[in-house]
Amino acid sequence: MTDRWDAIILGGGPGGSTLAASLARLGRRALVLERERFPRFHIGESLLPRSREVFERLGLDEKLDALFLRKYGARFLCSSTGRMRTYSFADAFEPKFEFAYQVQRDAFDQLLLRHAAELGAEVRESWEAVEVLFEGSRAVGVRARPRARPGDAAAARADSSDAVELRAPVIVDATGRDTLLASRMRRKAQLAELDKTALFAHYEGVVREDGIHQGNIQLVIFEHGWFWFIPFRGEVTSVGAVVSSSWIRSRRKGESLDELFDRTVAQSSWAREFLANARRTRPVGALADFSYRIDQLAGDGWLFVGDAGGFLDPLFSTGAHLAIKGADLAATAIHRALEVGDTSRAAFAGYEAEVRYAVDLFLGVVQGFYKGHFREILFEPNQRPTMRKLITSMLAGDVFHAERRPQWASFLQQYYPPELPTFT
Repeated sequence: MTDRWDAIILGGGPGGSTLAASLARLGRRALVLERERFPRFHIGESLLPRSREVFERLGLDEKLDALFLRKYGARFLCSSTGRMRTYSFADAFEPKFEFAYQVQRDAFDQLLLRHAAELGAEVRESWEAVEVLFEGSRAVGVRARPRARPGDAAAARADSSDAVELRAPVIVDATGRDTLLASRMRRKAQLAELDKTALFAHYEGVVREDGIHQGNIQLVIFEHGWFWFIPFRGEVTSVGAVVSSSWIRSRRKGESLDELFDRTVAQSSWAREFLANARRTRPVGALADFSYRIDQLAGDGWLFVGDAGGFLDPLFSTGAHLAIKGADLAATAIHRALEVGDTSRAAFAGYEAEVRYAVDLFLGVVQGFYKGHFREILFEPNQRPTMRKLITSMLAGDVFHAERRPQWASFLQQYYPPELPTFT
């Protein structure tokens, strides 16, 4: 079976769905192959305000506002010193987008994928790519097949020989941390000193802030890492801890993840207080080795979008934002490339440069946080107004706009130039 699309997108998460919706809005034919059947659980539940630029264009704002809790800012708390500092997005350089959303990813991702289909994209769930097809260095299609589902005897008997060939001038890897194409091309490298592990669960009865601040994300810093507290509309709160490899090595023989998480909570007075009367509603899960980098984000006939092109520590909730904004930029690049009939790597150079700039900016700040410098600036009692606006704008995701680059460049060069891996 051979069909024809303008782009085949591997993965239906925020990056893949946003790209498909954006291409459909531009009149392009997009096919999404998603290996799972939505809804499904996922972490990365706190969005950034500047993603709403994309949501507005796609007609998603009202749908999001009807389902999810608004997030007007972020509060940082230090367990060792008792210091607190709140950053309100209304204080950013561009205050138009003064809130984001706290989202349960099963509902959020399903909403994005369904919206892409409503705009005209073709969506195939429970389909997996077996391989990306190349002619020389150019990607020209994929071999894919339906995945087995309970009660689906035909799919259960399928093997790689049953895969069908699907062709398009552009293939996009938006498979997230699976990094389908990058892993096979050996373009993936771990980031030094960011070998962290996340432990996470959902709770009811977690302490929240009052009024408009009830939707704020709370980030609690402690000796072995930091906690996130992400409140959802209703009673449920996502609680996670990103911890060092040395803390993970302290796990006792026979100790369950639930027990390890409880012992981690005990290390922070703030975490103990927030969870004192809370009830865990979801078993603790874990993800290791968060941060990695991809050396090339585009090539002849192919692009990476979102986590497939690299992932940073979730400290500043950047994952979904980079996927959504990156997908928006990718849609424009693909549309223009198809218009002129040039889908070479050179046609995607602008996309790659913009995404790389944003990722490296966030990376430098994350590395500065773990080295301690940025933590001190976060809590600085006599913070200069310009510094506060820079930090708030970064927390809002305002890292894709050229007019802000001189300020970001000065900020990073002074404090946190990113330390990048060497690819071989």
